[in-house]
Amino acid sequence: MSIVTPIKTAYTGLKANKLRSILTTLGIIIGVGTVISMVSIIDGMNRYVYSVLGDLGTRTVYVQKWEWIIMGGSQTKMRKLWREVERRKGFTLEDAEAIKKLSVVENVAPFQPIIAGKLKYRSNSVDCSNIVGTDREYIYITGYEIQRGRNFTDQDITRSRRVVILGSYISKNLFGDKNPLGKRISFRGHKFTVIGVLKEKGEFMGNNLDDMMLIPVTTALKYYYNPRIRPYRVWYSFRILVKFRDDVPLKKGLEILEELIRIRRGLRFDQNNDFALNTSEMLLSAYRKLTSGIFIAMIGIASLALIVGGIGIMNIMLVSVTERTREIGIRMAVGAKRRDILYQFLFESIFLTSLGGIIGVLLGFSIAKIVDVTTPLPASMPVWSVLLGLGFSSLVGLFFGIYPANKASKMDPIEALRYE
Repeated sequence: MSIVTPIKTAYTGLKANKLRSILTTLGIIIGVGTVISMVSIIDGMNRYVYSVLGDLGTRTVYVQKWEWIIMGGSQTKMRKLWREVERRKGFTLEDAEAIKKLSVVENVAPFQPIIAGKLKYRSNSVDCSNIVGTDREYIYITGYEIQRGRNFTDQDITRSRRVVILGSYISKNLFGDKNPLGKRISFRGHKFTVIGVLKEKGEFMGNNLDDMMLIPVTTALKYYYNPRIRPYRVWYSFRILVKFRDDVPLKKGLEILEELIRIRRGLRFDQNNDFALNTSEMLLSAYRKLTSGIFIAMIGIASLALIVGGIGIMNIMLVSVTERTREIGIRMAVGAKRRDILYQFLFESIFLTSLGGIIGVLLGFSIAKIVDVTTPLPASMPVWSVLLGLGFSSLVGLFFGIYPANKASKMDPIEALRYE
């Protein structure tokens, strides 16, 4: 008997009990659907996170008072850490100038964040959440581009000019479709002339990357930096953005940079650093730990669903063998071999779980698409996840179908023909 015959026989048997077959595959559908939907969401998030953080690159470092990853935990730990970081010496423009002289460095940008505030132009106003004092190098390091106007000049920095470069979101809300260049906007009692508009960059995990305003770092330090306000001692403390040359390994660059800062701060060899060198790799590492935990939990849930589904498959196949005992006896009587009976029920089990796998893939893809459309979370279904879902569902059918198929193949033809 050819391989096609038991497949046709298995299909006919399942077709005769459509509702029972569909209900039996629910566990497989849920398991595969969970895997596909979660993998699609995580893969889409990974692509987006890597693309956004990739703008900073693996050669970019934030030199500042505190480490990104450690700023979390219990309130007691946070208070202790806050007090310790508050006492640390801050960075200055002179530190930035010293770092620029390093041979391993390509770009250096001073970075003075400013507490969010309202921008005004005539009767229009908009809240800006990301206000930064910096210089012309900031745009090159962070991957932003000037869409209109110009970047900062050396004169803008040295003379502390009140000029501003706006993100596309701020520009649209203040000026609409009008050209903003040369217009004057107000921010906390000071007038700024718009000299440039940044190219639109989109959102990152619900945060608007175009909600931005850049001013010269000297202007920020002159008008808005106030160390008597506690947030400026830590969260809004002065920092330096450093980008190493392409031919410089990150580890080597960090070692040279760390040595320079320790010398400038007068730290002895037995003293710990009172500063931090933060990289995008730190964020990616923390992000990978988070998503890997979600992925493991997802695999556990999906595995339980598949095991339950597999047990359901085995149960229904045992029922099917009992119901078709006389049919098995007749087939054996007319010449069917034991392996033909084995193949028939084994293929029926695999066909049943594969059908559940296909439905699960479609369900998972639909869930991922709904999440992609209705939430800020992106979704992207990789091909390997589809192959994994289908392959795993087929293996479940093979594993849990062996016992019922083997039981059917070992029946005594005479006893089977007598079965009522």
